Parts: sequence; C-alpha cells; structure tokens
Amino acid sequence: MSSINNSYEYYQSNQGLLSMLNKNKTGNPLINQLIEKNELEYQQKMEAFGIHSAKGNNKYKSVETSANNLEDALIKLGKDELYKAEQGKEYDNSTLIKNINNYVAAYNSAISALDNCGGSLKNSFKTDLIEAFKEKTEALNSIGFSLSADGKLYVDQEKLKVAKPEDVQKIFNKESEYYKSILNSASAMDSIINKALAMKSGTYNARGIML
Repeated sequence: MSSINNSYEYYQSNQGLLSMLNKNKTGNPLINQLIEKNELEYQQKMEAFGIHSAKGNNKYKSVETSANNLEDALIKLGKDELYKAEQGKEYDNSTLIKNINNYVAAYNSAISALDNCGGSLKNSFKTDLIEAFKEKTEALNSIGFSLSADGKLYVDQEKLKVAKPEDVQKIFNKESEYYKSILNSASAMDSIINKALAMKSGTYNARGIML
C-alpha cells in the first residue's frame, strides 16, 4: 500500500477518534484545536503535492475522474453474471471482452493522468498499479494482458477471445488480490483528492464534518 494512502488512513483514524471524543454540540476547545491542527497539516501536505493551485487542481481533478472510471470498470468485471451463460443459451464472451477493453481504457487513462500530474501521487499510485500487475503477471499474460514500459496495459485480442471465462474471473473476481489492489488504489486516489479539494473549498468545519 502506498505511503500517501497510509498517511490518509492515519488522518482518518485520528479524525474518527477525535470526533468520537468530541460528541457535544458545543465541542471541546482542546479537541477542536487538535482537529484543526490535524486538518491544517493535511492541507499543507496536499499543497506540497500541487493541489490548490488552479493549474494543479485541474491535473488532480483529472486523476480523480480517471480513478472513478477505473473503479467503475473494475466493479463491472467483478460481477458473477458476466462469466455465466444465460439459462438455456451457450456462453457468449462478447460482453466480457467489451468490459475488459473498457477496463484497460480506464486503467490507461489513470496512468496518463498520474503521469501528467507527476510528483508523489504519480510515484506512489503508479507504482502500486504496476506492482499489482507484476504479482499476477503469469495469470494476466495467459489471458492476453501485457504491461508496456510506460506502465500501461495492452491486450492481445485474439488471445483474450479464446481465454476461458473462469480464468479471467480468477483474476477479476471480488476476492482476488489483483482486484482488491486495483480497487484500493483507485478508491484511495479518489478519496485523497476529494478530501483535499473539499478542505480548500471550505466545505469541512473544524470537526472535519461536511457542511
């Protein structure tokens, strides 16, 4: 898991604990001060990554959009019905192939967005995505997937067409390590950028609660 993701999870856990202790409507002044300090430090870290400048925000919003698209494409591949024939019919893999290609397009768009924004987010999350592939290289190669030098996915369509649906599902089912790794990375990218941009826009109060 990426270091920035760990930082965000640490931030969330601190916020949750402080908010739980600070249940009164009026709040506790000391706890409010701790939350504000925590929030300020997180905001400063995001600004160091380039978020909150007009130019930087556009690049990071592009990462957010591509992360959402990647997550959506992956979730569709995790659905069991995609790998089963309709009752009374022979299995047709055309819908599966279409969803695979949508996933590849979303994945490559996320890589391009990360390359464009550069910095810590690129170094952290692009590494995570590449490592997830490397851990399942043999299985992914067997159904037609390959990874280029720039970290993008390519699919041999002929190899994909003849791949057994159960072999594809082994990689893209909700319990597989590859599925979980990609989903965690996409979700973390979206959460980190969303939170940072929301903090800048003033939509969070001192307790870290959306107004």
